[in-house]
Amino acid sequence: MTADHARHEADLAEIARDAGLSAWVHASRLDGPPGEVGLSQGEPVAIASVYKLPLAVAWASLVDDGRLDPRESVRVPAEGRVGGPTGIAMLFDDVEISQRDAVRLMLAVSDNAAGDAILSLIGLDRVHRLLQDLGLPATLVRHGSAEETASVMRDTGADSWAAAQAALADPDRMAGTSQYDPAYASAGSAADLTAALRILWRRTGDSFVLVRDAMAHQAWRHRVGSGFPHDDVAVHGKTGSLGSLRHEAAVVRFPDEYPVAVTVLTRAVRSERHQPRADAAIGVLARRAVSPLRLPVS
Repeated sequence: MTADHARHEADLAEIARDAGLSAWVHASRLDGPPGEVGLSQGEPVAIASVYKLPLAVAWASLVDDGRLDPRESVRVPAEGRVGGPTGIAMLFDDVEISQRDAVRLMLAVSDNAAGDAILSLIGLDRVHRLLQDLGLPATLVRHGSAEETASVMRDTGADSWAAAQAALADPDRMAGTSQYDPAYASAGSAADLTAALRILWRRTGDSFVLVRDAMAHQAWRHRVGSGFPHDDVAVHGKTGSLGSLRHEAAVVRFPDEYPVAVTVLTRAVRSERHQPRADAAIGVLARRAVSPLRLPVS
């Protein structure tokens, strides 16, 4: 490890510690001369809804190979559909939607029902094979949001998702769940996820362009985006949240500079659901990781 790498790592560790977080961070320049910054970037972490990012990469690969038609519909029935605060997951009735629109919703607003529909369409085994073929063998999509929700409810003894969330957030109870454990949850390291972003940004097919565009429309900018509060800086991201887990994988591009992929995975010491300081720290961590890698396009 060079002196610069050690200094950047220590800086990131101090920011995380001050915010009451465990953090796993990796940033990598996507074009131009190689460059990376990291903190515990190779350790596997439960990634919550960030699983939708490698799932989208797998879907785009199938479309690019002609094995899926992005305009074909998927049906998402109301019965048995996982709930959620956004997209199809918050609706009452059966929905029929094109694959590409479902992918757009699962990325832009982290729609749980849309993500489960795309995962069901592809199948877990095929997702695993595709990710291996793409060079992402350690990026594990173990299940979708419905199974994650059911696991958390079982682990907390709750009879509803709202009660399960309340149990995870209760500082007096300190409830845990298997979905915090990368051995049981969808998982990947910070470096794995920046590698997924690299694949996504280097492929030129229309399906990969569609995925990138959906990430540009992500509804939330309170994590990585908060570190780059400028109208001319593009941030394409995918967040993930579950209890004390707060994550985002994103690509940041300043005008006339090479794009930089950055992943910030965190687990808060405190259990409360609303922790603006922790969310803001993700933006600070992302900015500190990206800044040494900024380089004008030659």
